[in-house]
Amino acid sequence: MRLQTKLTLAFAAVALAPIAVLAGVARVVISNQYRGEFKRTLEQAQAEVDHEYQRMSDDVQAATLRVARVDDPTIGPLLVELAKGGLDDEHQRDLEARAETQMRALGFDVFTILDERGEILAAPHFPGRIGDQDPAALALARDRTGSAQLVEEQLIENGSARRQLAIESAREVQLHVPVPSSEGGVARRPRVTVIGGRALGAAFLQRLHRGARLVAPDGKVLLGPPPPAGAHPYPQTVVEFKRADGTLAAKVEISIPDDELEHTLDLISFAAAGLGLGGLALALLLGAIVARRWSEPLADLADGARAVSRGQLDAQVKVSGSDEIGQLAIAFNTMTRDLLAAREELVRAERVAAWRDIAQRIAHEIKNPLTPIQMAIETLQRAQKKGTEHFDALFVESAQTILDEVARLKNIVGEFSAFARMPAPQLKPCDLGELVEAALALYAGAVTLERNLQPELPRAFADRDQVTQVLMNLLENARDAASTTPAGSIRITTRAAGDRVEIEIADNGPGLSEEARGKIFTPYFTTKPKGTGLGLAIVHRIVTDHGGEIRVGGAPGEGAVFTVAFPRA
Repeated sequence: MRLQTKLTLAFAAVALAPIAVLAGVARVVISNQYRGEFKRTLEQAQAEVDHEYQRMSDDVQAATLRVARVDDPTIGPLLVELAKGGLDDEHQRDLEARAETQMRALGFDVFTILDERGEILAAPHFPGRIGDQDPAALALARDRTGSAQLVEEQLIENGSARRQLAIESAREVQLHVPVPSSEGGVARRPRVTVIGGRALGAAFLQRLHRGARLVAPDGKVLLGPPPPAGAHPYPQTVVEFKRADGTLAAKVEISIPDDELEHTLDLISFAAAGLGLGGLALALLLGAIVARRWSEPLADLADGARAVSRGQLDAQVKVSGSDEIGQLAIAFNTMTRDLLAAREELVRAERVAAWRDIAQRIAHEIKNPLTPIQMAIETLQRAQKKGTEHFDALFVESAQTILDEVARLKNIVGEFSAFARMPAPQLKPCDLGELVEAALALYAGAVTLERNLQPELPRAFADRDQVTQVLMNLLENARDAASTTPAGSIRITTRAAGDRVEIEIADNGPGLSEEARGKIFTPYFTTKPKGTGLGLAIVHRIVTDHGGEIRVGGAPGEGAVFTVAFPRA
Protein backbone atom coordinates (compact mmCIF):
# COMPACT_ATOMS: atom_id res chain seq x y z
CA MET A 1 0.00 0.00 0.00
CA ARG A 2 1.35 3.41 -1.00
CA LEU A 3 2.26 6.00 1.62
CA GLN A 4 -0.29 8.46 0.20
CA THR A 5 -3.05 5.86 0.63
CA LYS A 6 -1.89 5.06 4.17
CA LEU A 7 -1.85 8.72 5.16
CA THR A 8 -5.29 9.32 3.63
CA LEU A 9 -6.73 6.33 5.47
CA ALA A 10 -5.07 7.54 8.68
CA PHE A 11 -6.73 10.96 8.30
CA ALA A 12 -10.07 9.25 7.69
CA ALA A 13 -9.63 7.08 10.78
CA VAL A 14 -8.69 10.10 12.91
CA ALA A 15 -11.79 11.93 11.66
CA LEU A 16 -14.20 9.02 12.13
CA ALA A 17 -12.94 7.77 15.49
CA PRO A 18 -14.07 10.80 17.57
CA ILE A 19 -17.46 10.84 15.83
CA ALA A 20 -17.95 7.13 16.46
CA VAL A 21 -16.85 7.46 20.11
CA LEU A 22 -19.03 10.53 20.65
CA ALA A 23 -22.05 8.82 19.08
CA GLY A 24 -21.47 5.71 21.17
CA VAL A 25 -21.08 7.70 24.39
CA ALA A 26 -24.17 9.79 23.56
CA ARG A 27 -26.22 6.66 22.93
CA VAL A 28 -25.06 5.09 26.19
CA VAL A 29 -25.63 8.26 28.25
CA ILE A 30 -29.08 8.98 26.79
CA SER A 31 -30.08 5.33 26.99
CA ASN A 32 -29.00 5.18 30.64
CA GLN A 33 -30.91 8.36 31.41
CA TYR A 34 -34.05 7.03 29.79
CA ARG A 35 -33.63 3.61 31.40
CA GLY A 36 -33.17 5.24 34.78
CA GLU A 37 -36.29 7.31 34.22
CA PHE A 38 -38.18 4.20 33.11
CA LYS A 39 -37.06 2.40 36.25
CA ARG A 40 -38.14 5.23 38.52
CA THR A 41 -41.47 5.51 36.69
CA LEU A 42 -42.12 1.77 36.97
CA GLU A 43 -41.17 1.75 40.65
CA GLN A 44 -43.54 4.65 41.21
CA ALA A 45 -46.27 2.91 39.21
CA GLN A 46 -45.77 -0.29 41.21
CA ALA A 47 -46.01 1.70 44.42
CA GLU A 48 -49.23 3.29 43.09
CA VAL A 49 -50.72 -0.17 42.44
CA ASP A 50 -49.81 -1.35 45.93
CA HIS A 51 -51.09 1.85 47.43
CA GLU A 52 -54.37 1.78 45.48
CA TYR A 53 -54.94 -1.88 46.30
CA GLN A 54 -54.26 -1.24 49.96
CA ARG A 55 -56.49 1.83 49.94
CA MET A 56 -59.35 -0.16 48.40
CA SER A 57 -58.79 -2.94 50.92
CA ASP A 58 -58.88 -0.46 53.81
CA ASP A 59 -62.00 1.24 52.40
CA VAL A 60 -63.76 -2.08 51.94
CA GLN A 61 -62.87 -3.20 55.47
CA ALA A 62 -63.98 0.11 56.96
CA ALA A 63 -67.24 0.17 54.99
CA THR A 64 -68.00 -3.46 55.86
CA LEU A 65 -67.32 -2.72 59.51
CA ARG A 66 -69.75 0.24 59.43
CA VAL A 67 -72.61 -1.85 58.10
CA ALA A 68 -71.91 -5.03 60.07
CA ARG A 69 -73.46 -3.74 63.36
CA VAL A 70 -76.46 -4.59 65.37
CA ASP A 71 -77.65 -0.99 65.28
CA ASP A 72 -77.44 -0.81 61.50
CA PRO A 73 -80.90 0.00 60.00
CA THR A 74 -80.59 -3.02 57.71
CA ILE A 75 -78.75 -5.61 59.80
CA GLY A 76 -80.47 -4.81 63.19
CA PRO A 77 -84.09 -5.43 62.03
CA LEU A 78 -82.87 -8.52 60.06
CA LEU A 79 -81.40 -10.07 63.18
CA VAL A 80 -84.61 -9.40 65.12
CA GLU A 81 -86.76 -11.02 62.45
CA LEU A 82 -84.41 -14.00 62.29
CA ALA A 83 -84.65 -14.35 66.08
CA LYS A 84 -88.45 -14.37 65.85
CA GLY A 85 -88.38 -17.27 63.42
CA GLY A 86 -87.51 -16.09 59.94
CA LEU A 87 -88.40 -13.64 57.18
CA ASP A 88 -91.76 -13.49 55.49
CA ASP A 89 -92.12 -12.20 51.95
CA GLU A 90 -92.66 -8.63 52.98
CA HIS A 91 -89.57 -8.56 55.16
CA GLN A 92 -87.60 -10.35 52.43
CA ARG A 93 -88.54 -7.69 49.87
CA ASP A 94 -87.77 -5.00 52.39
CA LEU A 95 -84.35 -6.60 53.09
CA GLU A 96 -83.52 -6.76 49.40
CA ALA A 97 -84.45 -3.12 48.86
CA ARG A 98 -82.48 -2.00 51.92
CA ALA A 99 -79.47 -4.14 50.84
CA GLU A 100 -79.42 -2.60 47.38
CA THR A 101 -79.67 0.89 48.85
CA GLN A 102 -76.96 0.06 51.34
CA MET A 103 -74.65 -1.35 48.64
CA ARG A 104 -74.94 1.81 46.55
CA ALA A 105 -74.53 4.05 49.58
CA LEU A 106 -71.36 2.25 50.62
CA GLY A 107 -69.96 2.22 47.07
CA PHE A 108 -69.83 -1.56 47.01
CA ASP A 109 -69.86 -3.61 43.84
CA VAL A 110 -70.48 -6.79 45.88
CA PHE A 111 -72.81 -6.98 48.88
CA THR A 112 -73.92 -10.30 50.34
CA ILE A 113 -75.80 -11.17 53.54
CA LEU A 114 -75.80 -14.84 54.70
CA ASP A 115 -77.47 -16.44 57.69
CA GLU A 116 -75.63 -18.71 60.05
CA ARG A 117 -76.37 -21.76 57.88
CA GLY A 118 -74.77 -20.18 54.81
CA GLU A 119 -78.04 -19.35 53.02
CA ILE A 120 -77.88 -16.15 51.00
CA LEU A 121 -80.49 -13.74 52.29
CA ALA A 122 -79.58 -10.75 50.10
CA ALA A 123 -77.24 -10.26 47.13
CA PRO A 124 -78.16 -7.08 45.20
CA HIS A 125 -75.10 -7.52 42.92
CA PHE A 126 -76.56 -10.91 41.81
CA PRO A 127 -80.20 -11.27 42.98
CA GLY A 128 -80.54 -14.70 41.43
CA ARG A 129 -78.42 -16.20 44.18
CA ILE A 130 -80.91 -15.41 47.00
CA GLY A 131 -81.81 -18.63 48.76
CA ASP A 132 -78.71 -20.46 47.55
CA GLN A 133 -76.54 -22.21 50.07
CA ASP A 134 -72.94 -21.07 50.07
CA PRO A 135 -71.26 -22.79 53.03
CA ALA A 136 -67.85 -22.37 51.38
CA ALA A 137 -68.32 -18.61 51.32
CA LEU A 138 -69.47 -18.74 54.92
CA ALA A 139 -66.45 -20.76 56.01
CA LEU A 140 -64.14 -18.51 54.03
CA ALA A 141 -65.74 -15.45 55.56
CA ARG A 142 -65.22 -16.82 59.07
CA ASP A 143 -61.56 -17.54 58.30
CA ARG A 144 -60.86 -14.03 57.04
CA THR A 145 -61.39 -12.38 60.40
CA GLY A 146 -62.35 -9.14 58.71
CA SER A 147 -59.25 -8.75 56.47
CA ALA A 148 -59.79 -7.93 52.82
CA GLN A 149 -59.21 -10.68 50.30
CA LEU A 150 -59.30 -10.98 46.54
CA VAL A 151 -62.26 -13.09 45.42
CA GLU A 152 -63.70 -13.99 42.02
CA GLU A 153 -67.41 -13.04 42.02
CA GLN A 154 -70.35 -13.13 39.63
CA LEU A 155 -71.98 -9.75 38.97
CA ILE A 156 -74.96 -8.72 36.92
CA GLU A 157 -73.89 -5.96 34.53
CA ASN A 158 -76.14 -4.63 31.74
CA GLY A 159 -78.48 -7.56 32.22
CA SER A 160 -75.81 -10.28 31.85
CA ALA A 161 -73.75 -12.15 34.39
CA ARG A 162 -69.98 -12.10 34.30
CA ARG A 163 -67.18 -13.08 36.61
CA GLN A 164 -64.97 -10.36 38.03
CA LEU A 165 -62.30 -10.02 40.67
CA ALA A 166 -63.27 -8.07 43.75
CA ILE A 167 -61.65 -7.05 47.02
CA GLU A 168 -64.00 -8.31 49.75
CA SER A 169 -64.20 -8.11 53.49
CA ALA A 170 -66.53 -10.21 55.71
CA ARG A 171 -67.93 -9.64 59.17
CA GLU A 172 -70.20 -11.69 61.40
CA VAL A 173 -72.88 -9.90 63.44
CA GLN A 174 -74.83 -11.47 66.35
CA LEU A 175 -77.53 -10.14 68.63
CA HIS A 176 -76.27 -9.34 72.10
CA VAL A 177 -79.61 -10.13 73.81
CA PRO A 178 -81.66 -13.23 73.04
CA VAL A 179 -85.06 -12.55 71.50
CA PRO A 180 -87.99 -14.98 72.07
CA SER A 181 -89.48 -16.42 68.89
CA SER A 182 -93.01 -15.47 67.82
CA GLU A 183 -94.16 -19.05 68.49
CA GLY A 184 -93.11 -18.74 72.12
CA GLY A 185 -90.07 -20.91 71.73
CA VAL A 186 -86.65 -20.52 73.29
CA ALA A 187 -85.07 -17.12 72.95
CA ARG A 188 -82.43 -17.02 70.21
CA ARG A 189 -79.34 -14.96 69.36
CA PRO A 190 -79.11 -15.28 65.58
CA ARG A 191 -76.08 -14.15 63.60
CA VAL A 192 -75.50 -13.14 60.01
CA THR A 193 -72.42 -12.64 57.84
CA VAL A 194 -72.01 -9.44 55.87
CA ILE A 195 -69.68 -9.48 52.85
CA GLY A 196 -68.86 -6.22 51.08
CA GLY A 197 -66.51 -5.71 48.20
CA ARG A 198 -65.41 -3.54 45.33
CA ALA A 199 -64.49 -4.88 41.90
CA LEU A 200 -61.09 -4.46 40.33
CA GLY A 201 -62.50 -2.68 37.33
CA ALA A 202 -62.04 0.37 35.17
CA ALA A 203 -62.18 2.74 38.15
CA PHE A 204 -59.25 0.90 39.70
CA LEU A 205 -57.13 1.13 36.54
CA GLN A 206 -58.00 4.81 35.99
CA ARG A 207 -56.23 5.69 39.20
CA LEU A 208 -53.05 3.88 38.03
CA HIS A 209 -50.48 4.59 35.34
CA ARG A 210 -51.99 4.95 31.89
CA GLY A 211 -50.12 1.85 30.70
CA ALA A 212 -51.56 -0.42 33.40
CA ARG A 213 -53.69 -3.45 32.45
CA LEU A 214 -55.32 -6.19 34.50
CA VAL A 215 -54.26 -9.62 33.29
CA ALA A 216 -55.58 -13.08 34.18
CA PRO A 217 -53.18 -15.84 35.26
CA ASP A 218 -53.34 -17.32 31.76
CA GLY A 219 -52.17 -14.02 30.24
CA LYS A 220 -55.55 -12.85 28.97
CA VAL A 221 -56.05 -9.11 29.31
CA LEU A 222 -59.12 -8.48 31.48
CA LEU A 223 -59.00 -4.70 31.49
CA GLY A 224 -56.79 -2.01 30.07
CA PRO A 225 -54.74 -1.56 26.89
CA PRO A 226 -53.38 -4.59 25.04
CA PRO A 227 -49.71 -5.53 25.33
CA PRO A 228 -47.42 -3.62 22.93
CA ALA A 229 -47.00 -5.31 19.58
CA GLY A 230 -43.67 -6.01 17.94
CA ALA A 231 -40.55 -7.97 18.72
CA HIS A 232 -39.05 -5.18 20.83
CA PRO A 233 -40.37 -5.45 24.44
CA TYR A 234 -41.26 -2.31 26.36
CA PRO A 235 -39.91 -1.80 29.87
CA GLN A 236 -42.57 -3.11 32.28
CA THR A 237 -43.28 -4.18 35.84
CA VAL A 238 -45.76 -6.73 37.19
CA VAL A 239 -47.75 -6.68 40.45
CA GLU A 240 -49.34 -10.01 41.38
CA PHE A 241 -52.60 -10.40 43.34
CA LYS A 242 -52.97 -13.64 45.31
CA ARG A 243 -56.05 -15.43 46.63
CA ALA A 244 -56.49 -16.47 50.23
CA ASP A 245 -55.02 -19.89 49.42
CA GLY A 246 -51.92 -18.30 47.86
CA THR A 247 -52.76 -19.00 44.23
CA LEU A 248 -52.42 -16.30 41.61
CA ALA A 249 -55.72 -14.53 41.02
CA ALA A 250 -54.57 -11.78 38.66
CA LYS A 251 -51.76 -9.40 38.00
CA VAL A 252 -51.32 -5.83 36.93
CA GLU A 253 -48.84 -5.23 34.14
CA ILE A 254 -47.52 -1.72 33.52
CA SER A 255 -45.63 -1.04 30.31
CA ILE A 256 -43.85 2.18 29.39
CA PRO A 257 -43.43 2.83 25.66
CA ASP A 258 -39.80 3.54 24.81
CA ASP A 259 -40.49 4.64 21.24
CA GLU A 260 -39.15 8.07 22.06
CA LEU A 261 -35.89 6.54 23.27
CA GLU A 262 -35.58 4.43 20.13
CA HIS A 263 -36.37 7.48 18.00
CA THR A 264 -33.76 9.52 19.86
CA LEU A 265 -31.15 6.78 19.46
CA ASP A 266 -31.99 6.53 15.76
CA LEU A 267 -31.57 10.29 15.42
CA ILE A 268 -28.17 10.04 17.11
CA SER A 269 -27.19 7.23 14.74
CA PHE A 270 -28.38 9.17 11.70
CA ALA A 271 -26.63 12.31 12.90
CA ALA A 272 -23.43 10.36 13.57
CA ALA A 273 -23.68 8.76 10.13
CA GLY A 274 -24.18 12.16 8.52
CA LEU A 275 -21.31 13.70 10.46
CA GLY A 276 -19.21 10.62 9.70
CA LEU A 277 -19.84 10.90 5.97
CA GLY A 278 -19.12 14.61 6.01
CA GLY A 279 -16.06 14.11 8.18
CA LEU A 280 -14.91 11.24 5.99
CA ALA A 281 -15.24 13.32 2.84
CA LEU A 282 -13.39 16.24 4.45
CA ALA A 283 -10.75 13.92 5.90
CA LEU A 284 -10.23 12.22 2.56
CA LEU A 285 -9.90 15.58 0.84
CA LEU A 286 -7.52 17.06 3.41
CA GLY A 287 -5.74 13.73 3.78
CA ALA A 288 -5.22 13.48 0.03
CA ILE A 289 -3.85 17.05 -0.09
CA VAL A 290 -1.53 16.60 2.89
CA ALA A 291 -0.55 13.08 1.91
CA ARG A 292 0.24 14.23 -1.61
CA ARG A 293 2.33 17.05 -0.24
CA TRP A 294 4.27 14.56 1.91
CA SER A 295 4.33 11.60 -0.46
CA GLU A 296 5.44 13.40 -3.62
CA PRO A 297 8.80 14.47 -2.13
CA LEU A 298 9.25 10.96 -0.77
CA ALA A 299 8.37 9.50 -4.18
CA ASP A 300 10.97 11.83 -5.72
CA LEU A 301 13.48 10.55 -3.17
CA ALA A 302 12.58 6.95 -4.04
CA ASP A 303 13.00 7.70 -7.77
CA GLY A 304 16.31 9.34 -7.01
CA ALA A 305 17.44 6.31 -4.99
CA ARG A 306 16.48 4.01 -7.86
CA ALA A 307 18.40 6.23 -10.27
CA VAL A 308 21.45 6.02 -7.99
CA SER A 309 21.10 2.24 -7.89
CA ARG A 310 21.22 2.27 -11.71
CA GLY A 311 24.49 4.19 -11.58
CA GLN A 312 23.13 7.73 -12.13
CA LEU A 313 25.11 9.34 -9.34
CA ASP A 314 24.29 12.80 -10.68
CA ALA A 315 20.59 12.33 -9.75
CA GLN A 316 19.11 15.25 -7.80
CA VAL A 317 15.67 15.68 -6.22
CA LYS A 318 13.58 18.81 -5.77
CA VAL A 319 13.71 20.43 -2.34
CA SER A 320 10.12 21.39 -1.52
CA GLY A 321 10.40 22.78 1.99
CA SER A 322 12.46 23.26 5.09
CA ASP A 323 10.84 20.54 7.17
CA GLU A 324 12.26 17.08 7.85
CA ILE A 325 11.42 15.88 4.33
CA GLY A 326 13.08 18.95 2.85
CA GLN A 327 16.15 18.34 5.02
CA LEU A 328 16.15 14.72 3.82
CA ALA A 329 16.05 15.91 0.19
CA ILE A 330 18.96 18.28 0.85
CA ALA A 331 20.92 15.46 2.49
CA PHE A 332 20.12 13.18 -0.48
CA ASN A 333 21.37 15.74 -2.99
CA THR A 334 24.51 16.30 -0.93
CA MET A 335 25.05 12.54 -0.77
CA THR A 336 24.71 12.08 -4.54
CA ARG A 337 27.09 14.96 -5.20
CA ASP A 338 29.60 13.44 -2.77
CA LEU A 339 29.11 10.01 -4.36
CA LEU A 340 29.60 11.46 -7.84
CA ALA A 341 32.73 13.29 -6.74
CA ALA A 342 33.98 10.16 -4.99
CA ARG A 343 33.29 8.03 -8.05
CA GLU A 344 35.02 10.52 -10.34
CA GLU A 345 37.98 10.57 -8.01
CA LEU A 346 37.95 6.78 -7.87
CA VAL A 347 37.66 6.59 -11.64
CA ARG A 348 40.57 8.96 -12.00
CA ALA A 349 42.62 6.89 -9.60
CA GLU A 350 41.61 3.70 -11.36
CA ARG A 351 42.42 5.24 -14.72
CA VAL A 352 45.83 6.29 -13.54
CA ALA A 353 46.46 2.80 -12.23
CA ALA A 354 44.94 1.25 -15.33
CA TRP A 355 46.96 3.42 -17.68
CA ARG A 356 50.11 2.62 -15.73
CA ASP A 357 49.31 -1.06 -16.04
CA ILE A 358 48.32 -0.69 -19.70
CA ALA A 359 51.48 1.29 -20.41
CA GLN A 360 53.56 -1.51 -18.92
CA ARG A 361 51.63 -4.11 -20.91
CA ILE A 362 51.84 -2.04 -24.14
CA ALA A 363 55.58 -1.61 -23.61
CA HIS A 364 55.87 -5.36 -23.16
CA GLU A 365 53.70 -6.08 -26.20
CA ILE A 366 55.56 -3.59 -28.39
CA LYS A 367 58.93 -4.84 -27.17
CA ASN A 368 58.14 -8.33 -28.39
CA PRO A 369 57.80 -7.43 -32.13
CA LEU A 370 60.66 -4.87 -31.95
CA THR A 371 63.16 -7.58 -31.12
CA PRO A 372 62.57 -9.55 -34.35
CA ILE A 373 62.60 -6.30 -36.33
CA GLN A 374 65.92 -5.27 -34.76
CA MET A 375 67.43 -8.69 -35.40
CA ALA A 376 66.27 -8.69 -39.05
CA ILE A 377 67.81 -5.26 -39.71
CA GLU A 378 71.08 -6.23 -37.99
CA THR A 379 71.20 -9.38 -40.10
CA LEU A 380 70.77 -7.33 -43.27
CA GLN A 381 73.50 -4.91 -42.15
CA ARG A 382 75.99 -7.73 -41.57
CA ALA A 383 75.13 -9.38 -44.85
CA GLN A 384 75.63 -6.10 -46.76
CA LYS A 385 79.08 -5.53 -45.19
CA LYS A 386 80.19 -9.04 -46.03
CA GLY A 387 78.77 -8.75 -49.56
CA THR A 388 77.29 -12.24 -49.41
CA GLU A 389 75.83 -13.69 -52.54
CA HIS A 390 72.60 -14.68 -50.74
CA PHE A 391 71.82 -11.11 -49.79
CA ASP A 392 68.71 -10.92 -51.99
CA ALA A 393 67.07 -13.99 -50.44
CA LEU A 394 68.03 -12.85 -46.97
CA PHE A 395 66.59 -9.40 -47.71
CA VAL A 396 63.27 -10.87 -48.77
CA GLU A 397 63.05 -13.02 -45.63
CA SER A 398 64.01 -10.19 -43.28
CA ALA A 399 61.66 -7.74 -44.98
CA GLN A 400 58.77 -10.20 -44.56
CA THR A 401 59.64 -10.61 -40.87
CA ILE A 402 59.69 -6.84 -40.44
CA LEU A 403 56.33 -6.46 -42.20
CA ASP A 404 54.72 -9.18 -40.06
CA GLU A 405 55.91 -7.61 -36.85
CA VAL A 406 54.80 -4.12 -38.02
CA ALA A 407 51.34 -5.55 -38.74
CA ARG A 408 51.34 -7.00 -35.26
CA LEU A 409 52.28 -3.60 -33.85
CA LYS A 410 49.52 -1.97 -35.89
CA ASN A 411 46.97 -4.44 -34.52
CA ILE A 412 48.10 -3.78 -30.95
CA VAL A 413 47.84 -0.02 -31.49
CA GLY A 414 44.39 -0.40 -33.07
CA GLU A 415 43.02 -2.46 -30.16
CA PHE A 416 44.46 -0.04 -27.67
CA SER A 417 43.03 2.92 -29.58
CA ALA A 418 39.57 1.32 -29.56
CA PHE A 419 39.79 0.70 -25.82
CA ALA A 420 41.01 4.23 -25.13
CA ARG A 421 38.33 5.90 -27.25
CA MET A 422 35.38 4.11 -25.50
CA PRO A 423 32.60 6.79 -25.36
CA ALA A 424 30.20 7.29 -22.44
CA PRO A 425 26.99 5.24 -22.86
CA GLN A 426 23.85 6.98 -24.10
CA LEU A 427 21.31 5.42 -21.72
CA LYS A 428 17.77 4.93 -23.05
CA PRO A 429 15.07 2.29 -22.55
CA CYS A 430 15.75 -0.50 -25.02
CA ASP A 431 14.56 -4.04 -25.74
CA LEU A 432 17.38 -6.46 -24.84
CA GLY A 433 15.39 -9.39 -26.24
CA GLU A 434 15.41 -7.77 -29.65
CA LEU A 435 19.19 -7.11 -29.47
CA VAL A 436 19.83 -10.72 -28.43
CA GLU A 437 17.77 -12.06 -31.35
CA ALA A 438 19.62 -9.81 -33.79
CA ALA A 439 23.02 -10.94 -32.46
CA LEU A 440 22.07 -14.64 -32.56
CA ALA A 441 20.96 -14.32 -36.18
CA LEU A 442 24.62 -13.70 -37.12
CA TYR A 443 25.69 -17.04 -35.60
CA ALA A 444 22.84 -19.18 -36.94
CA GLY A 445 24.42 -22.22 -38.63
CA ALA A 446 27.91 -21.45 -37.33
CA VAL A 447 27.32 -23.15 -33.98
CA THR A 448 24.49 -24.95 -32.19
CA LEU A 449 22.38 -22.39 -30.31
CA GLU A 450 20.07 -23.24 -27.39
CA ARG A 451 17.56 -20.44 -26.75
CA ASN A 452 15.95 -19.94 -23.36
CA LEU A 453 14.52 -16.46 -23.86
CA GLN A 454 11.88 -14.98 -21.57
CA PRO A 455 8.83 -13.70 -23.52
CA GLU A 456 7.94 -10.04 -23.00
CA LEU A 457 11.28 -9.31 -21.38
CA PRO A 458 11.22 -5.97 -19.52
CA ARG A 459 13.06 -3.09 -21.17
CA ALA A 460 16.50 -2.13 -19.87
CA PHE A 461 18.14 1.26 -19.42
CA ALA A 462 21.14 0.92 -21.76
CA ASP A 463 23.03 2.02 -24.89
CA ARG A 464 21.93 -0.17 -27.84
CA ASP A 465 25.26 -0.02 -29.72
CA GLN A 466 27.39 -0.77 -26.67
CA VAL A 467 25.09 -3.65 -25.58
CA THR A 468 25.40 -5.07 -29.09
CA GLN A 469 29.21 -4.82 -28.77
CA VAL A 470 29.01 -6.72 -25.44
CA LEU A 471 26.88 -9.46 -27.00
CA MET A 472 29.16 -9.82 -30.03
CA ASN A 473 32.27 -10.11 -27.84
CA LEU A 474 30.71 -12.71 -25.54
CA LEU A 475 29.20 -14.72 -28.40
CA GLU A 476 32.50 -14.68 -30.31
CA ASN A 477 34.40 -15.92 -27.25
CA ALA A 478 31.72 -18.58 -26.64
CA ARG A 479 31.93 -19.76 -30.27
CA ASP A 480 35.73 -19.99 -30.08
CA ALA A 481 35.47 -22.02 -26.86
CA ALA A 482 32.69 -24.29 -28.19
CA SER A 483 34.56 -24.95 -31.43
CA THR A 484 37.25 -26.80 -29.46
CA THR A 485 34.81 -29.64 -28.67
CA PRO A 486 33.16 -32.06 -31.14
CA ALA A 487 29.58 -31.13 -30.16
CA GLY A 488 30.06 -27.51 -29.36
CA SER A 489 27.00 -25.46 -28.41
CA ILE A 490 26.03 -22.17 -26.87
CA ARG A 491 23.08 -21.65 -24.48
CA ILE A 492 21.57 -18.15 -24.29
CA THR A 493 19.17 -17.24 -21.45
CA THR A 494 17.34 -13.97 -20.80
CA ARG A 495 15.34 -13.18 -17.66
CA ALA A 496 14.08 -10.44 -15.35
CA ALA A 497 15.78 -10.48 -11.93
CA GLY A 498 14.39 -7.87 -9.55
CA ASP A 499 15.30 -4.40 -10.79
CA ARG A 500 17.68 -5.80 -13.42
CA VAL A 501 17.48 -7.60 -16.77
CA GLU A 502 20.01 -10.43 -17.17
CA ILE A 503 21.57 -12.09 -20.22
CA GLU A 504 23.43 -15.35 -19.68
CA ILE A 505 25.76 -16.87 -22.35
CA ALA A 506 27.15 -20.33 -21.60
CA ASP A 507 29.32 -22.63 -23.72
CA ASN A 508 30.40 -26.27 -23.34
CA GLY A 509 34.04 -25.54 -24.07
CA PRO A 510 37.08 -26.29 -21.90
CA GLY A 511 36.01 -23.82 -19.19
CA LEU A 512 38.10 -21.49 -17.06
CA SER A 513 40.40 -22.11 -14.15
CA GLU A 514 39.95 -20.23 -10.89
CA GLU A 515 43.05 -18.16 -11.64
CA ALA A 516 41.74 -17.28 -15.10
CA ARG A 517 38.36 -16.21 -13.70
CA GLY A 518 40.14 -13.80 -11.37
CA LYS A 519 42.09 -12.11 -14.21
CA ILE A 520 39.63 -12.50 -17.09
CA PHE A 521 38.64 -8.80 -17.21
CA THR A 522 42.19 -7.45 -16.86
CA PRO A 523 43.39 -5.62 -19.99
CA TYR A 524 45.77 -7.69 -22.13
CA PHE A 525 45.02 -10.90 -20.24
CA THR A 526 43.92 -13.64 -22.62
CA THR A 527 43.70 -17.43 -22.77
CA LYS A 528 43.72 -17.47 -26.60
CA PRO A 529 46.92 -18.04 -28.55
CA LYS A 530 46.33 -14.95 -30.73
CA GLY A 531 44.10 -12.83 -28.44
CA THR A 532 44.89 -9.25 -27.47
CA GLY A 533 43.25 -9.43 -24.04
CA LEU A 534 41.14 -6.30 -24.56
CA GLY A 535 37.77 -7.79 -25.61
CA LEU A 536 36.52 -8.78 -22.15
CA ALA A 537 38.11 -5.64 -20.65
CA ILE A 538 35.96 -3.62 -23.05
CA VAL A 539 32.88 -5.69 -22.08
CA HIS A 540 33.56 -5.14 -18.39
CA ARG A 541 33.97 -1.39 -18.90
CA ILE A 542 30.73 -1.09 -20.90
CA VAL A 543 28.74 -3.02 -18.32
CA THR A 544 30.12 -1.09 -15.34
CA ASP A 545 29.57 2.25 -17.14
CA HIS A 546 25.91 1.20 -17.43
CA GLY A 547 25.69 0.68 -13.68
CA GLY A 548 25.33 -3.04 -14.36
CA GLU A 549 27.17 -6.16 -13.32
CA ILE A 550 29.04 -8.97 -15.08
CA ARG A 551 29.67 -12.37 -13.49
CA VAL A 552 31.77 -15.28 -14.75
CA GLY A 553 31.33 -18.90 -13.79
CA GLY A 554 32.30 -22.37 -14.89
CA ALA A 555 35.15 -24.71 -14.09
CA PRO A 556 37.71 -26.56 -16.19
CA GLY A 557 35.92 -29.14 -18.33
CA GLU A 558 32.45 -27.69 -17.61
CA GLY A 559 32.41 -24.71 -19.95
CA ALA A 560 32.25 -21.01 -19.18
CA VAL A 561 29.18 -18.98 -18.14
CA PHE A 562 29.07 -15.19 -18.51
CA THR A 563 26.11 -13.26 -16.99
CA VAL A 564 25.59 -9.57 -17.63
CA ALA A 565 22.90 -7.55 -15.81
CA PHE A 566 21.63 -4.14 -16.90
CA PRO A 567 19.37 -1.79 -14.84
CA ARG A 568 15.68 -2.22 -15.55
CA ALA A 569 14.01 0.75 -17.23
